[in-house]
Amino acid sequence: MMLSSLKAEFRKLLTVRSTYIIFGITVLLVIFFAFYAEGIKATTEALYNPGLLVSESKQAIMAVGLLGAMVGVLLVTHEYRYNTVMYTLTASNSRTKVILAKLLTVSAFAVVFSLVVGSLSPALTYLGIHLKGHALVHQVFPVWDVLWRVVFVGWGYAMLGFIFASAIRIQVGAISAMFLVPAMVEPLVGLLLKQNAVYLPFNDLQTVLMHQGTLKTISVANAAWLFVIYVVGGMLITWQLFVRRDAN
Repeated sequence: MMLSSLKAEFRKLLTVRSTYIIFGITVLLVIFFAFYAEGIKATTEALYNPGLLVSESKQAIMAVGLLGAMVGVLLVTHEYRYNTVMYTLTASNSRTKVILAKLLTVSAFAVVFSLVVGSLSPALTYLGIHLKGHALVHQVFPVWDVLWRVVFVGWGYAMLGFIFASAIRIQVGAISAMFLVPAMVEPLVGLLLKQNAVYLPFNDLQTVLMHQGTLKTISVANAAWLFVIYVVGGMLITWQLFVRRDAN
């Protein structure tokens, strides 16, 4: 039954237009900024930056991570908007299996999305520089270190979006929360917490992505584990709400 629920969720993911629209917009943004703005139009300073391609990979997921999260938000909220969630619940003998299947589906998409964005951005930047005839200084690109950070952050955005969607259930409300919390709510809370603002979830993601071992009061490993705790706590709350509350 769990396998059936997973197949059903992947089928929904791959048959709704929003998945392809969002993914297409993401690729177009990466092409414009990485290939054109940072590649063909690369400045002299950028060409002599040995960390340019690493920076491109990290900045890309930071810029479009919320778009990837929107796929997960829509996967959950579409069912409430069009009142099809009752069919999903009826087809399964356990609400826990339903929400777990949705979680695994969103996680799988987030990993693929992050890998595509994290790999495509530096590749297009390099291609743009090469086609323009520029010479790029030797690049330092620790592949595994960059990839795990990019994937973790992309997954992290998706998990927060999934939590908002599962808890709020109203499409407009979940999308608004996904954009307003990192842009307005967390910065305002950060003003109150001051130095302790580094322990807030979106700040944790930024620490994981950008921190190089200095200047921060929290390490990359601690930021990652703290964020996982946020996700686990949020999922436990949404799981309880999903199990106990009426589906509609």
